[in-house]
Amino acid sequence: MPGPYPELGPPDTSQYQKVLNESWPLVDADGKKHAIGIPTRRDTIPVRVRVIFERDGETWLDGEADRWHGQHVHVAVSDPRLQISGVWVDASDVRRR
Repeated sequence: MPGPYPELGPPDTSQYQKVLNESWPLVDADGKKHAIGIPTRRDTIPVRVRVIFERDGETWLDGEADRWHGQHVHVAVSDPRLQISGVWVDASDVRRR
């Protein structure tokens, strides 16, 4: 049975780009990087985050630091090049606004 909008076809993912300076805080026994168990903070901090995209290169985006662990910071950002609504980076890639 086709979906409710078969004329739309599959979603366009061509705008998504890999983040080259992504830095996850944890690694499981199988070597998979993750952030499971690190809580989202209610007291978010307005920041600018340096993101290096695979095709567009370095850019600075405004966002909210909402999770952190050691030297790793998760910044909630909205950018059409990101497949999800945030990025984990090293703390050195984050500046307070």
